[in-house]
Amino acid sequence: MSHHDCEMYWLRVGDTWTKIDYSQKAETWMKPLIKGLPTGLVEIPASWYIDDLPPMMFIKKAPNSYGWVNPRDVEELWLDHFDYFYENYDEFCFPMTIHPDVSGRPHVLKMHQRIIDHINKHGGVEWVTFEQMSDEFKSKNTPEEGAMMPAPAGEILKK
Repeated sequence: MSHHDCEMYWLRVGDTWTKIDYSQKAETWMKPLIKGLPTGLVEIPASWYIDDLPPMMFIKKAPNSYGWVNPRDVEELWLDHFDYFYENYDEFCFPMTIHPDVSGRPHVLKMHQRIIDHINKHGGVEWVTFEQMSDEFKSKNTPEEGAMMPAPAGEILKK
């Protein structure tokens, strides 16, 4: 849902908002988001800015598909994000979205190695799985009272 750039949170369902209609005056559509129901599901935020596909994968039928962005430009963007979070948050997550058909290219693999080397120079950084991230978040946070809870692992929900 991308409600935060670098912090996990409890996911909500059923958020609603007013559709923007630029043909109308702003006061008719510029209204706050109406928050939906809380859940006990941990959201690990993704960001299109820390995703290799949009800038580096060429898709013929996608009008905003580039495919040949210099990985050093992407690298600079990702490192700036990481450095900002490191400087401004006591704890944060930095989930990079990496597609094998994009990041498997030699020039992009070199980019990832430079990013990993940069991140590893910072004290207190850990490389963990999403499961470990979620478990750590749940150990420090409690869902809201009455939150919709996910089914236990292996259990199928019935309607």
